[in-house]
Amino acid sequence: MSWFIHHTLMLLEDAGMSIRYPEIRWFIPDEQGRGMTHMYASLVQGKRVSVEQNPQLKFMMLFALLDFHVDATHPDMEGKGYREKYESLPAQGDFNLILRQLFRVAKVIRNALVHNQSSFAISGGYVNVDYQRGKIHFSLKMSMDAFKYFHTAIVMYVKGDMGTGNYFLGIMRSIYVNILAGTTHFKDEFGNALEQPSSDIRIKPHVRLVVLRPPYETSGEVLRFAIAERQMPEWEGMDIYIVHNDEEFLIPREVLDEDLSIAERDLIANWKRNGSFPQVKAP
Repeated sequence: MSWFIHHTLMLLEDAGMSIRYPEIRWFIPDEQGRGMTHMYASLVQGKRVSVEQNPQLKFMMLFALLDFHVDATHPDMEGKGYREKYESLPAQGDFNLILRQLFRVAKVIRNALVHNQSSFAISGGYVNVDYQRGKIHFSLKMSMDAFKYFHTAIVMYVKGDMGTGNYFLGIMRSIYVNILAGTTHFKDEFGNALEQPSSDIRIKPHVRLVVLRPPYETSGEVLRFAIAERQMPEWEGMDIYIVHNDEEFLIPREVLDEDLSIAERDLIANWKRNGSFPQVKAP
């Protein structure tokens, strides 16, 4: 993460920015897989009189970060117009597809705020954008809930603290699907449909219970985790953090079999820990 992104995010956080990173809780099991310690931390930010009371400013700062991230990732795009950048962004795979669609929507909102301020409005729980440039009509209707997810997705991409692997993609697919569900209308020069992600694994993005180094047994080429049965709310997910053969792995419950097992080849191919979030050391 560049210093520009780092310090701008710090500025926004100090100004009370609210985003929807997964809320992380830690569970430290004993040898029988039962809980010894259960700790909690929340990364939802926001305080007092804040940037949340000026959504236009908040968005423009996040757009600046997104645009900087695109330029830093693709140096050949620096200096190009937003339309040309969008057309040049790679679209293969969900990581690229979702980033590209976020940029597509963001440029419509950005252009409204810069060139047609009166065309941007928040009312009735929706963000509304409606303006004309030449013969092209641009419009957006997105719920405030989806708009918050939209901000969160931008921060997750530019911050990069979840890495770029399957864990990040599982979280991001869920967030992006929530954005799509809350977008009741969209139109730009490329059409009126946002692209859909693949049907690959989706990870619950709201609350994650991280089970730290649970006992496990290996049978053949399968690992099975010894964790006591837990009743969890529908919206809460669970991750298992282990060190196996001197490598770190973070495995979401969503990819485990009913008996909390996983094939070793799947573990090694897909779930090596990639990134610094969530933290795997309870505070």
